[in-house]
Amino acid sequence: MGAFTFLLIIVIILAIIGLGWRVFASGLLSGIDRVLKIGSPAVKDWTNQAKEYVNNAGSLVIQVR
Repeated sequence: MGAFTFLLIIVIILAIIGLGWRVFASGLLSGIDRVLKIGSPAVKDWTNQAKEYVNNAGSLVIQVR
């Protein structure tokens, strides 16, 4: 489990570096929108919570700068 998590984190970091933060974030948000359109109610609720968390984290980063 620990090796899988480590590998997943490395892949995500390399994707962010390779694509750039804005492209990575817009792809993530478009994926969330797709899940919201076709997902079950539980998945929609989880995605809304994740979307709010990402938006709040982004606003916190902007405020810190």
